[in-house]
Amino acid sequence: MQTELITLEVSLQTPPGKLRAAIAGSDLLRSDALRSHIETKLTEHGTPLRWAITAVDQANQTAKVEAIVTTVT
Repeated sequence: MQTELITLEVSLQTPPGKLRAAIAGSDLLRSDALRSHIETKLTEHGTPLRWAITAVDQANQTAKVEAIVTTVT
């Protein structure tokens, strides 16, 4: 088992299939939908142990996520 620090950039805008999870009157994800979206992206890299949003780019509607994930080698 290996532990890695990874950094992802995640869109804060609602993907077309998640419009019901958007904030009313906005194209941004609700916090619970955003959490699920981030965790789904993280599992592409391994099993997340912890993660945090470390920056938000309001102009591009993206969030920088740093995470510790474990992978089986």
